[in-house]
Amino acid sequence: MNTEDCSLDSTRSGYRILMCWVLLIALDFCLMAFAFAQEIDAPAETAPVQITEVRIPGPDGVVSNAIRFEAIDVFIDSGDQPLAAWQLELSCHTKDVEIVGIEGGEHPAFKEPPFYDPRAMNNNRVILGAFSTDSDEQHPRGRSRVARVHLQVTGPGERLWHTEFTTAASSDGRKMQGELSIAKAQE
Repeated sequence: MNTEDCSLDSTRSGYRILMCWVLLIALDFCLMAFAFAQEIDAPAETAPVQITEVRIPGPDGVVSNAIRFEAIDVFIDSGDQPLAAWQLELSCHTKDVEIVGIEGGEHPAFKEPPFYDPRAMNNNRVILGAFSTDSDEQHPRGRSRVARVHLQVTGPGERLWHTEFTTAASSDGRKMQGELSIAKAQE
């Protein structure tokens, strides 16, 4: 093999590498153009985050270091639309409350406990979320208990709870309006 053949092979190899890079860059531009050309359907109605603060009463005739266990029920009212997915944040403004457990709801679509991060419960705050892939006929409509939050509470008096209802969706994945409410569990 002579010197001329070696330089020809290295030129061809360099040309191939250059062509590969040119083709990759061209492919990237085509993919970006295709992505930007896609028509995105904006939702007709975007539901805002619903933020509320709720006072949950507690007993007044209790010593300050007495520990008791309570539960809060979480309700979502989806009106006449079937509720297939939801997400919310629940937190207590007082430090003497500890979230100790999460239970599912009353409707079969949300009977299992919602998804949450157990480590986040240590800060009197939890983000809950659930979804159901059932058909619309199997989803709750109207007001339904979607979760129960179990608490360890120290001392007397009411507690101030902060809720942020971030999303609710129908079975086709579209955001929908819903009304979140919480109340002390009665059972």
